Amino acid sequence: MNVQAQKAIIIEQFKQVDDVNLINAIKNMLDYALKKEKESIDIPEAHQKLVMERFNKVRKKPERLLDWDEAKKTLKA
Repeated sequence: MNVQAQKAIIIEQFKQVDDVNLINAIKNMLDYALKKEKESIDIPEAHQKLVMERFNKVRKKPERLLDWDEAKKTLKA
């Protein structure tokens, strides 16, 4: 069953609920989920700028990149 079908079933079930406490609990869960989703998507502009600066440095001078196996050896030493 796809997500849209699951949502439709849940919505129909929710329409039949009259328990105020259950409705409030579900609302709180949805509010929390939306807040967390927004937080995980928002990347601060300063972080985006830093990543782009690093990409540009690599594009200009790709030889500055290290081989992963060599970098691991250096880190372990």
